[in-house]
Amino acid sequence: MFSKLYLLVLTLGILSNQIRAQYEVADSLVHEKGRCITYGFSPNNIHYYVYNGEPVELEDREAMSLLKEYCPMYVNQPLCCDARQITEFAAKIKMAANLLKNCASCWSNFRTILCQQMCSPDQSTFMEIPEMFPTSDGALGAYSFRTSLTKEYAVKLFDSCKEVTSFGLSAIGMICADMDCTYVRLLKELGDNSSRAPYHTDYYVGNSRSEMITPLKADVLTHCWEPTREGEDACTCDDCSEACGSDQIVVTAPPPSEPFQILGLDGIAAIMGALYVLLTLLIGLHCLIRWIYNGYNRNGDSDSIDSSSSIGDIKRGLVKNLRHKMVSKGHTIDTIISNGFHIWSSICCRHPGKCMIGSILGVAVFTSGLSYFKITTDPVKLWSSPTSIARQQKEFFDEHFTPFYRTTQVVIKANGQEPELYNVAARRMEEVKFGAVLTKEVLTEAMTLQNILVNITAQVDGQTVTLEDVCYKPLAPDNNNCAIMSPLQWFQNSQQNLEIERSGRNYLDHMYYCARNYLSPNDASNTGTPCLGLFGGPAITNLVYGGYEGEEYEGAESILITIPLNNHVTNNTLALAWEKEFLNFMKEYSNDKIKVSFSAERAIEDEISESSFQDLYTVFISYALMFIYVSLTLGKLQLSCASNLIQAKSMVGLSGVIIVLCSVACSLGIFSFFGWEATLIVIEVVPFLVLAVGVDNIYILVQALQKDPPKSVSNVPQQISIVFGRIGPSMLLSGCCETVAFSLGALSSMPAVKNFSLYAALAVFINFLLQCTAFLSVITWDLKRQLSGKYDCCCCIKNEEAENKSNRKGVVPVVIEKYWAPALFSSKCLRAAVVAFFFFITCASIGMMNRIDIGLDQTVALPHHSYLGDYYRDIFSQLRVGPPVYFVFHNKGDTWQRFPKREAQDEICMGRTCNSTSALNYLKRQSTISNYSTIATPPNSWLDDYFAWLDPTFECCRIYFNGTFCPSTDRTSTCYPCLKKSDGERPPPQLFFEHLPSFLNDNPNAEYCAKGGHALYADAVDFAYGRMRTSEHPVAIQTAYFQAYHTPLHKSADFIQAYKRALDIAEEMSSQVSNMTVYPYSVFYLFYEQYLTITDETIVNLLLCIMSVFIMSFILLGFNLGPALIITITVAMITADMFGLMYLWGITLNAVSLVNLVMSVGISVEFSSHIVKSFTKSKAVGRLDKSYDALVRTGPSVLSGITLTKFVGIVVLAFAKSQIFEIFYFRMYLGIVILGALHSLVFLPALLSFIGFTNNFTDHATKYDAVQTSTPDNDSPTDSGVNLKEAVSPPINVARYAHNTIDSPSLMSPKPPAYKLVMQAPTDYKYSQDSNIDANTKTRVNPNNSASRSPSTSLRSGGSLRSTKSGASIVVTMNDNSARQNIRSYDDIDYSNTAKYGVPV
Repeated sequence: MFSKLYLLVLTLGILSNQIRAQYEVADSLVHEKGRCITYGFSPNNIHYYVYNGEPVELEDREAMSLLKEYCPMYVNQPLCCDARQITEFAAKIKMAANLLKNCASCWSNFRTILCQQMCSPDQSTFMEIPEMFPTSDGALGAYSFRTSLTKEYAVKLFDSCKEVTSFGLSAIGMICADMDCTYVRLLKELGDNSSRAPYHTDYYVGNSRSEMITPLKADVLTHCWEPTREGEDACTCDDCSEACGSDQIVVTAPPPSEPFQILGLDGIAAIMGALYVLLTLLIGLHCLIRWIYNGYNRNGDSDSIDSSSSIGDIKRGLVKNLRHKMVSKGHTIDTIISNGFHIWSSICCRHPGKCMIGSILGVAVFTSGLSYFKITTDPVKLWSSPTSIARQQKEFFDEHFTPFYRTTQVVIKANGQEPELYNVAARRMEEVKFGAVLTKEVLTEAMTLQNILVNITAQVDGQTVTLEDVCYKPLAPDNNNCAIMSPLQWFQNSQQNLEIERSGRNYLDHMYYCARNYLSPNDASNTGTPCLGLFGGPAITNLVYGGYEGEEYEGAESILITIPLNNHVTNNTLALAWEKEFLNFMKEYSNDKIKVSFSAERAIEDEISESSFQDLYTVFISYALMFIYVSLTLGKLQLSCASNLIQAKSMVGLSGVIIVLCSVACSLGIFSFFGWEATLIVIEVVPFLVLAVGVDNIYILVQALQKDPPKSVSNVPQQISIVFGRIGPSMLLSGCCETVAFSLGALSSMPAVKNFSLYAALAVFINFLLQCTAFLSVITWDLKRQLSGKYDCCCCIKNEEAENKSNRKGVVPVVIEKYWAPALFSSKCLRAAVVAFFFFITCASIGMMNRIDIGLDQTVALPHHSYLGDYYRDIFSQLRVGPPVYFVFHNKGDTWQRFPKREAQDEICMGRTCNSTSALNYLKRQSTISNYSTIATPPNSWLDDYFAWLDPTFECCRIYFNGTFCPSTDRTSTCYPCLKKSDGERPPPQLFFEHLPSFLNDNPNAEYCAKGGHALYADAVDFAYGRMRTSEHPVAIQTAYFQAYHTPLHKSADFIQAYKRALDIAEEMSSQVSNMTVYPYSVFYLFYEQYLTITDETIVNLLLCIMSVFIMSFILLGFNLGPALIITITVAMITADMFGLMYLWGITLNAVSLVNLVMSVGISVEFSSHIVKSFTKSKAVGRLDKSYDALVRTGPSVLSGITLTKFVGIVVLAFAKSQIFEIFYFRMYLGIVILGALHSLVFLPALLSFIGFTNNFTDHATKYDAVQTSTPDNDSPTDSGVNLKEAVSPPINVARYAHNTIDSPSLMSPKPPAYKLVMQAPTDYKYSQDSNIDANTKTRVNPNNSASRSPSTSLRSGGSLRSTKSGASIVVTMNDNSARQNIRSYDDIDYSNTAKYGVPV
């Protein structure tokens, strides 16, 4: 026990003596000017030699040359460093030179502190040796030193470099391995990292702890805005904000534009609100004046009696003559059209077989073009016009450079793991929280998955395709590894490297370092593992990490594996095959430890195509349901089953649907024959549109024939021709309006809108032709079948006993006649409120227009539950960098030929010797306001890197003795610098093009030359070649690009904004360069260019469509301005209301919704034109009764033919798999149908009752010749007129007729004269058939009259019944007080050929 204790004491004593001896030696060192502290280092570079003697003269010429370059302040004086130290130092500092040299002041200061430590002849005054030891060769050695410097020195050094950037990152941050670098962190990194500094040094900042030590003072350094001591220029404004003087350009984001406001309210909403209030006041004022006026002139129901004095006054002037001329011409046109339809239908109905054969032959000819039918799903063709600027620029880029690579990507997130707390050595063992996705467990699974993906193979025509066959290899042929962007590249994709632990440091320390220094070739602080990937390039942090905040990379929530594949303009068969296998594998992949989302270049196109074809089944079901509905509702249901089979119209309905399909097929065939490719939008939307148009016409024709059926089989052609002559003009009106409107929509530059408009216009026109031919044949055969008592669908079976005629009305006509029309017309105030309410909806919708979002998010185009939905959600939430953007410089003159001249270079480059207003300096400054410009990084400039590559300092550009290029990796051969130092920083003009191709083909390497341009710029320059000397050399540059990155873009609005900003930046850059144009290019610009002009496109397209509706309506309505305006106003209101619906329902404005808006114009015409045409053709007198009559006659067809038919089909679309179907088809179609129905069945009749324009002159003048010379134009009787409006439903066809206003006294006359109404009934009417006919008066008594309107069983004004040759005539003599007399008559009496007139007594 004693012996052990003795040995322990002896050992401790020896150690104590050694330590004391070391400190005594250290303390014995002399610290004074003119003395060194160290000189030279051991052969194995393990330690430094202690030397406290005087400085030594340097004799080595090569070392003297290097000293002059890096430490010029110590040239021609004794030094405390030898030649070997200087040579090693020059090799170490080259990496820092690559980062800092662009800012001369920073670079000078950085070299100064290192040169002072290494060679200063006064070394001992500021350096100490904390510990020394005897070396094997008998000298004293030291492992590290302590350097003292003032805080001012440290701060000045750091401040001069803190704003310098390189490769788009903070240069000082890369040196610190921490983007949040401080001067303390910088000095620690310099002292710890022997790969940059000459010694391992602990920097002591502050006042000296010893009188012998004098800290380095900052007077030897220069501020970044000051020129260097060697006479070099100060740093530029871009690298030193203090250098920005009054002549420097400082870019600041402009303030956001002020929204258009009025009195603090949204401007458009305020205007529309004021307009609505004004409109409401005018309507109210009008009603008040009319009420007061009517109350003064008569006692009665003002709702039924209107004034016409103003019209009478106008007729006495020039307007009267002009209107009569217009009416006369309109009547002529209307007669010609009606007679034309009458004659044509008569021919078709008399020869239905020949007409059908001709139609079939025509369809066969047109559909034969379907043999050339092609459908395109190429997004470029779908969304970008061949003449669009973005598409032309893309084609230019692909032609002159390499097309942007195809992206295959996997996003990996942890599945249940917890974040890990770890003490990071680089943060002085500070505890840092690493995200769960960075745990070794998750990284191991990610590496396993990555290795599987790398080994995926595909088969193409018997050829095995591997990833190496299609992947992007930026450093080939020197390095044939695929450029896989992944944090696993920091471990060279090796599990073994991931497991390395050394000196208490593990993979987390390495990831911390590489995340901040991904360009580093060696993590010396950890395992020596490089950060560069196997492919020789960096795995950039913001491309491989996701979900972190700011610069806290360790908080990443996901890691990304990106595999870029080579892209080709024409043939990508191999890449497509490999991507398909990749997607198949990933769809089946599952792992309990990680969650993955994934995509490939072809993925979205595959998903859209697959879901679209799947949704074709939904469309088919929709059409089938509409067909079933049409078939059931066209006929009239009877109590007898046999009668139902006869009355059914299933074959008519089926024929109508077949005609629709034939119309679409003909349209497709014609365009296919001429080489047009169809789109899924055309296939899905056009049939829906044509079905809406066609079915409505079918209903109108069939229901008109049901109201006025033929009496016998032989009478069928004649009766059809009569009915078709009456409704044909209405069909022509809607068909022409829609065809012309869609044709004008084809003027759009958007392919989706243009294709739809062309196909739709032709399909609607052909559908109209087929309805005028083939369908007339079908309806002829069907009526003959029905009158013959044959069953529908089984025309060979005849039942003579069953009833083949029906007087029963359908449910829809009964609802409108019995309930809806009387309710709507029950009160003038109600109709005024209806009009006001609809105008309010329109004004509110217009106020919402500017709030509609623009664009089409990619996720919306996907089906529900698509795997790509998870991928896009992850990308938008996790990715911290946007897509790359290329600014392409295109030669307009000889700019590139004179490019060797310095003045041409200065207009583009961004180095410190370039113009501060140069194009790239402008782009660089834009990156400092990335929140506005959306440019996240400064550009990668091949021009500036070329200058640096030529710099003899870096030994990148070297040539063999024979003048050929010598790669920087060749260290065995004798090579010479391409340029002499005396040539300056840029090549002489005659050498500019000579070495540029070598630069673009030189691979960068971290050890010798990081400026090689092959990885970044291999295809950045497109040369023009010519003969120089004896071989081919480039003589000019045709075009070149400079690359930057956008900020992260998440929504359509972000992409649109990024494109706008890029265009603005490119325009400004073009102004900085002579004879050149600059345009931006990114892969997404092609698809978002349309949104820059979509607002204007929408306005122009819709205005053209609406104006065409007005023009065609005006012509086909017989130059009748009023009805044409009403149709146009209604169509415009429906279209405006669609915008309000889009805003409320979250539907964005894009090509798909614009197609639907254009379609809504066509369907709105279908909803409104028939009502208005019926109004103008009505034999009723006065606006009120004409609008009532139009609603009752045409309303059922509109409700049955369009509204309910479409509603049945639309409901099915809600169950489509594609979100685009649900949002843009189901929602918008439903909105179109509902708004159209409400406007046609509610708003339009109410509006017509107030402002309906009538032309009774042409309708009745020939019938009044016996009793008067003209009839009034007003819509109601005057104060002297007669009101025969039916009090209860249904009203008689002719309700009121007015007197001749020419001979009428003043409306203000207190005693207007009495008038006599003569009403002549048909000859075949038998009064005795109805018990409701009064035997004395022969007028109908309505037993359902309300108490307020008692039945009229006698003519209170002395009416009498008299016989005439044509039948019974009721003669009523009445004065103004009797104007409210109600005359009942059967609604099935046809008064269209009856003489009706009112004459003065």
